Amino acid sequence: MRGVEGKTGKRRFSFAYGLLLIAIVTYLGAWGYSSYAAEWKAKAEIPQIDPILNIIKGLRQYQKVNATFPPTFNEVEATVWKHPKPPAYGLEGRSVVIRNYYYLYTFISPTRSTMWAIPVGPNPEEANTYFLILTPDDREKWKGPAFDLKEVAAVSGTPTYSQLALLGMIKQEPLSRKSK
Repeated sequence: MRGVEGKTGKRRFSFAYGLLLIAIVTYLGAWGYSSYAAEWKAKAEIPQIDPILNIIKGLRQYQKVNATFPPTFNEVEATVWKHPKPPAYGLEGRSVVIRNYYYLYTFISPTRSTMWAIPVGPNPEEANTYFLILTPDDREKWKGPAFDLKEVAAVSGTPTYSQLALLGMIKQEPLSRKSK
């Protein structure tokens, strides 16, 4: 009888440790997943400027084919991008919001256009505002701080250099000029 009692006590003891180990592993797994999910969500809310390169490429492709910059994004969508489900273009086809950036396009002439890239969303202060003057072969880039809503309402498609300076925008030199 003594041997049976000893085995029973040891089984209960090892079973309790097994349950404790399972509980700890489950807790650590849930904690790891929740921290990863929170980090992923925070990264998704930060404005990302990456789509601007595709927008510029599409505008230049349109300009190359038609010898003029498009008046709106709708023309680029119809001839170059051809998305199966196009984004919602606002402001008469001149604006779009992609990855928490508000892009405002302005046609100036067949060989010149401008584009604002303004961070929006829950964390706009974590990104910069950009203003581009586009030509078929080059671009002039201005960079500045994120705007608040009052400043966004005052943005013009054709600002003067003094207006850009008042908004805190700084002209960025191309890489080729910096290396000389």
